[in-house]
Amino acid sequence: MTVQELVGELESVTLENIKRHSEYKPRWDDFYTMWQRFGPQAARTILIPYIWEGNAPRPSETNYGKRKD
Repeated sequence: MTVQELVGELESVTLENIKRHSEYKPRWDDFYTMWQRFGPQAARTILIPYIWEGNAPRPSETNYGKRKD
């Protein structure tokens, strides 16, 4: 896995579905605050170290990893 691949996977994480990603619960408040203040890309970016260090699975490894359009 590369950082670019992880960034691509994080595109599926939105304000609407972040709470369904129970694996990311420790970061919900940070994600929401960043989304409101700086936008979606900033919110997703704060998840990168958390996932990269193995504290949570990649979005594709969760039940909600697939983007629903």
